[in-house]
Amino acid sequence: MTNKVKQFRDGMFEASSRTYGETYMEPIIRKNCALFETVTSENDAKNNNGETEEIKCSKILSTKPKEKSLVERVISESKNSVLTRLIPFSDCFTSIYCANIQNVKRDHFSILKYALLFEDCIKIFEVRKEDISKIPNWSGKHGRYDALGKSGQFTIKKNNIKWHLENNLIDTLTWDRAFEIITDIS
Repeated sequence: MTNKVKQFRDGMFEASSRTYGETYMEPIIRKNCALFETVTSENDAKNNNGETEEIKCSKILSTKPKEKSLVERVISESKNSVLTRLIPFSDCFTSIYCANIQNVKRDHFSILKYALLFEDCIKIFEVRKEDISKIPNWSGKHGRYDALGKSGQFTIKKNNIKWHLENNLIDTLTWDRAFEIITDIS
C-alpha cells in the first residue's frame, strides 16, 4: 500500500459515519458492482434489472476498553483514536468489535449491499430484502420511535461474521483497488 493509499484509507476511517458511508463508499460500491445512481432519495442504486438497492457500511474497529470513571473515559479518548483500533481481516474471528448495519428500511429496496471496512480490505455483502430476517442478530426495530418492521438493524461480531462470509459475501476490495475506483470517478 502506497503512502497515498494509506492516507486515503485513514481518511475513510476518520470521516464521520454519514460522510464515509454516503459520500465516499456508496460511489465506490456502485462503480465496483456496476450499479446506477438513482434520482430518488428512497434508495442508493439500481442494478441492470431495474431493482433498487440500498448500500450500508460499517467500520471494523476494536472495542474501546471500559473505563471506570468519567475522567478516565475522557482521558482514554486520546489513546484510543480510530486509527489505533483498526482490525485486519485476518483477526475478524478473534478481535473484539461490534459493527452495526442500521437504519435498514426494507420497504425502500429489493437488495441490501453492506460493506465492512477492515484495516487491509473492504468486504462487500449482499442480501435480498425477503432474506434479511434470516441474518443473525436481525432486529426489526432501529430506534425507539420506529414502528416495528419499518426500519431494522443487525450487528456483526466475531461470533457471527462467519455466517455473513459464508452466506452473503460477494466481493473483496483491497484499499489499492478502492483508491483506483474513487480516482476514476473523481
